[in-house]
Amino acid sequence: MLPSGPRTPSFVQAYQFIFQPAAYTRALRAKYGDAVRFSSAIGKGVAVMDPALAREVFAAPPETFEALPMLEPLFGFGAVIAVSGERHKKLRKLLNPRFHGAEVKGFLSVMQRVIREHVARLERVAGTDEVVRAIDVTQALALDVICETVFGESDGLDRPLAREVLRSMVHAFHPSILGGAIFQRPWFPPWRRLLRARSAFDAWADRLIQARRARGDDALGNDVLGVLLAARYEDGAPMDDAEIRDQLITLLLAGHETSATAMAWAVYYLARAPETLARLRQELDALGPQPSPEVVVRLPYLDAVAAETLRIEPIVTDIIRVCRQPFTVANTWTIPKGEIVAVMLVSILRDERVFPEPERFRPERFLEKKFGPAEFLPFGGGARRCLGAAFAEAELGLAIAELAQCWELVLADDAPERATRKNLTMGPARGVRIRIRGRRAPALARGAA
Repeated sequence: MLPSGPRTPSFVQAYQFIFQPAAYTRALRAKYGDAVRFSSAIGKGVAVMDPALAREVFAAPPETFEALPMLEPLFGFGAVIAVSGERHKKLRKLLNPRFHGAEVKGFLSVMQRVIREHVARLERVAGTDEVVRAIDVTQALALDVICETVFGESDGLDRPLAREVLRSMVHAFHPSILGGAIFQRPWFPPWRRLLRARSAFDAWADRLIQARRARGDDALGNDVLGVLLAARYEDGAPMDDAEIRDQLITLLLAGHETSATAMAWAVYYLARAPETLARLRQELDALGPQPSPEVVVRLPYLDAVAAETLRIEPIVTDIIRVCRQPFTVANTWTIPKGEIVAVMLVSILRDERVFPEPERFRPERFLEKKFGPAEFLPFGGGARRCLGAAFAEAELGLAIAELAQCWELVLADDAPERATRKNLTMGPARGVRIRIRGRRAPALARGAA
């Protein structure tokens, strides 16, 4: 037995899932309930929009599902996000300890330094009428965080070239590619652009990997590239160069855009919520001058602001798995082998049954209640929860802290932002247009200390 769902053509459903996910899933849930049968360009399946159902999906044994086949050509045939079965289990066992919260602490100082450098550059437009798109600031910031934390210890790293290679790869990722394997063909211009960008990235990354290996096992470095080069499987074997490249491309494509977009949304919502911004600044100012990043990322209200940003504007809208065997949900619906189960994050994170007044930006909800992993799930869940979640949360918290502390930012106009599809992620359609009135007095005091 399967749940009911719309009978519109698959390409229409695919379009609505990709480009109008919040409105479409809201309409589906209102009409059909928390489990909906669908048909799209990537296949038939069931979308679940309730934490209890999501919990069942995430709690299922890892061998129950496999990744979408279309992910392998996108991220690489060795990428942890794209592989399945024993290979995925082996990679996660290797990589999980390297991206655990404790390990991320080693990157915090680099993150904070890069963030401060970028935020300080807003001085150029401070006190003028020039309009700046917050997304442009945060994308440049997030790109340099990737550059420094992942490749920063490479000898003679050409940073302008690194930015060009990484930026080209990010910009080549067009949302139309998500329409299915039919669009991953040489005849399709966006796919050709992505292949060209990937080829340039691979050649550039190969040079860095080979140069780093030449330094010897005792000098691989402490950046992410060094961590990956030093990692060993249980049998003592290292990852080969292709595997390392595929993990790096995943960090870039899945990490850069998500972090940058979340930062821009935080600017937008804080600018619209002066009381929230005032409370956040009070918590930050209490730390005194030049607080360490380790202290900043542990601040409870800052953490709540970051969490509420990820909740109210989900960057990733769904988690999709392919059933390797029949999978039963709620002891009622059995999804056939080869079909899809989709956990609709965008629906759950704005579910009024879980988050009262879901359209309201209210970080306090995360101080009042501890939400379960199937309720607050911006990074997915289960055996395939985002590997870089701790990294992304730390980066987002440090960026919000620096922007809130240092500058008086105001929205350039009253026009509301709306989320639109960028690539794998959703982002602000207008980029969050802001003006910088000037520095905050507390920030000047810190600088003089």
